[in-house]
Amino acid sequence: MNKLKELELELEQLTGKEKPFKERKFERLSKKSKKKPDYVLVQYLRNNRTVDFKLVKIISGNIIVIGNKGHELNPKDTWIRGKHIWYIVREKDTKPVSVRDKPLGFGTDDHPVLMKMVLGAVQKKETQQANKKIVGLIIGAAIVGLFLWIMFGG
Repeated sequence: MNKLKELELELEQLTGKEKPFKERKFERLSKKSKKKPDYVLVQYLRNNRTVDFKLVKIISGNIIVIGNKGHELNPKDTWIRGKHIWYIVREKDTKPVSVRDKPLGFGTDDHPVLMKMVLGAVQKKETQQANKKIVGLIIGAAIVGLFLWIMFGG
């Protein structure tokens, strides 16, 4: 462990750059996730070897959707750094990275149960948005009708 820190310091001195960990973004998103109980902070490991921190909404209990791919969450798989708590999720796996990882598991593209759950959650969102549009149109028409009635008929 000590040798690793020495190498990191040497690398910083040679390149003149700090560590690639995005400290400010991580802390900002962590604070937001604590304020919003239905959101969770995720460190997303992409297939092209890039890492993103995202604030993701939890859908139907323990599922998050990132880029049309569903991932299951388990409270045992959280990572803790000081007072910050987050999940580490790989793009190709359905379950988050944990200390008790095993190489077995489904991929996000061919997990049938998870795909059905994600499709159901997405369809619920679409119907809710459609209902909001209809309600907005009805309220708008009522306001315009009331305004016209007051101006010309009342």
